[in-house]
Amino acid sequence: MSGTVNESVLCPSQHPTSHPHQTQYLTQSLANTANTFLETVYKNNGTESTESIFDKVWQQTLSVPLFLVVILGPLLNFKSPTFFTKFNALGTLCVTFILAFVTIKAVQWGINIEFSDISSQFYVPMASSAFPALTGMLALAYFIHNGIVSILRGQENPENNGRDLSIAYILVAMTYTWVGVLFYISFPMKKSCIESNLLDNFASNDVLAFIARICLFLQMMTVFPLLIYIFRLQFMHTLFGAVYPGFCHVFILNMCVLSLCVIFAIFLPHIGTIIRFSGAFCGLAYVFALPCLVHMLYLRQMNRLTWPIILTHSFIIVLGFANFVGQFAILNEGKK
Repeated sequence: MSGTVNESVLCPSQHPTSHPHQTQYLTQSLANTANTFLETVYKNNGTESTESIFDKVWQQTLSVPLFLVVILGPLLNFKSPTFFTKFNALGTLCVTFILAFVTIKAVQWGINIEFSDISSQFYVPMASSAFPALTGMLALAYFIHNGIVSILRGQENPENNGRDLSIAYILVAMTYTWVGVLFYISFPMKKSCIESNLLDNFASNDVLAFIARICLFLQMMTVFPLLIYIFRLQFMHTLFGAVYPGFCHVFILNMCVLSLCVIFAIFLPHIGTIIRFSGAFCGLAYVFALPCLVHMLYLRQMNRLTWPIILTHSFIIVLGFANFVGQFAILNEGKK
């Protein structure tokens, strides 16, 4: 049974130019006030400026990534891992609000999904050729195993690592499943309208969505430094034999990583595409290939490697490669 749909729900893929996109949503509700003030102060040959000064300054794929460098840059240079883990705890509060936000919207909308009536706008096929998009993202989820040792390195009570890690995986799985399934089955438009960032499906006048965007921004501010710390730890320890060889080393590495992120934000601002490609590629190495190759190498040294084992593990590697190739096969299907 469907609930009420209001004008705050959008389908950007059908009307790509009828409203702001992605991070512009976060500030669009404040843009009119800012423009009124700025256009009053600044004149163009004695007349009001006809072009929005706010739109000149705030450009999602040009100026915004540079603003974020100024905000996030200083957070990446801390030496102690305790800061990153403690700071990341703030993201838990943000996730809690996003869970509540999705639940409230789902209750308002009701269930909007159909498996049998092809003519219904809520029709969803039981199988889709675009499934590699999901498998690519799932591979990225498993890729976080690579950072577990780094995250737990600073544990005060390492004997609790198994318990804490199990709880963490269960909570993360519940969070992703709750948001993904609940939003998908209740979304009151065609499922093809759902954006990679689900908050892009809400207009700027939706108060709860506005708060959720702030929470998502705060969450990304806490997660990004932690991910950079994990990469920094592994990279520096491999190259220099030390986790923190010096401020200059860390600063240069952080600037290189930030520059790469800015390039993607400017020239490829499609988070769904980035996640599934990076997930499929990194998953091919860390989830499918390396574990199988290391295991077979170990068995070979022990003179226990057999052809059935070789074929089985080779098939697993082929699956990972097929998952990566599949990302190219669906480039032109659906939204990215």
